[in-house]
Amino acid sequence: MESASSKRIVHLVSFNIPYPPDYGGIMDVFYKISALKRQDVGVILHCFSYGRGRSRTLERECLKVHYYRRELNLFHIFRKEPFIVVSRRNEMLLRNLLTDIHPIIFEGLHTTWFLCHKALEGRIKMVRTHNIEHVYYRNLALNENNPLRRLYFNTEARKLERYEPKLAGANSLLSISPGDTEYFRSKYGNAVFVGPFHPAEVSFPDNGRGDYVLMHGDFSTAENNAAALHILKEVVSHWKYRTVIAGKRPSAELSDAASSLRHVKLVPNPSMTQMNELIANAQVCLLNASNPTGMKLKLINALTFGRHVVASPAIVSGTGLEELCHEAISPGEWISLTDSLMKEDFTSDMRARRNLLLKEIADNDNNAKRIVEAIKSYIPEF
Repeated sequence: MESASSKRIVHLVSFNIPYPPDYGGIMDVFYKISALKRQDVGVILHCFSYGRGRSRTLERECLKVHYYRRELNLFHIFRKEPFIVVSRRNEMLLRNLLTDIHPIIFEGLHTTWFLCHKALEGRIKMVRTHNIEHVYYRNLALNENNPLRRLYFNTEARKLERYEPKLAGANSLLSISPGDTEYFRSKYGNAVFVGPFHPAEVSFPDNGRGDYVLMHGDFSTAENNAAALHILKEVVSHWKYRTVIAGKRPSAELSDAASSLRHVKLVPNPSMTQMNELIANAQVCLLNASNPTGMKLKLINALTFGRHVVASPAIVSGTGLEELCHEAISPGEWISLTDSLMKEDFTSDMRARRNLLLKEIADNDNNAKRIVEAIKSYIPEF
């Protein structure tokens, strides 16, 4: 457990136990805690437990860690509030938040059940917005084949859109991308940009060329699985470049599609080190998605460790990193851009420009300082 000597302390309420940091949202939480610690900000962590155990690593990083059971009662589906919010309603959380007057950071709309509670009036409350949640859930529905799950995602999207105005009760919204910041600021007037927290510090990918094309992501989500299938069938099948598909839990359909192409290799469930090596040795990284909100951690990883990036508009739009990527929409554009980039060296000038912009948008310490400044705007002595 971290020493309590720090005079600067925040409560941080996480939607899940943020260790191990093995997917985008949880990475943002875990590396935020570490970055705040480097700014001499102690974190009292509150996290909802489902599918993950208690973590000694978190207990070392934080001043204190509180664990709460997520109430996965199916009857919550029939309530007017979003399931992802009401299932994280726990009175012990409120009691623990009331033991002092430190600022509170709620991670995602998921954790905001008590945001507007009268007992927390006068407290400095901030919400980290990871996505525009109702847009995210509508995209989940569009990519879902199971009719019951599709119904759930569409219903949850409607509930989330109705619930979202509660964010006006926060002092500040800490939005993960410039595009999301503009959206929340226009609606609620209280958004500030705080870029993503991630494990990839500024890196120096090799100059010159790699010898294959890479598409990577978390294929356990329907959106990423569908995006990868589309690229395999409509793009990769029309070239002979050695192509690697790497990511978590690829579906049987994705595995079959990859194995049907002789020039394609599937790497399921790579370690973080293995994934970074695959990115570093590729000539071109292909990034495809349909959800246009938030900030994709696979984009940060590709730009940090890799060479050329070809991406769909949903990946890069509103990120502030557009100039570092080559944007493709149609299969013909994906193919022609890849053809060109497979012949183009990645230069030291490209690397320098990329690292400069990444430091502005996605540097962990800079983003921790943005949180500190947001708190100082309400508590000058913080």
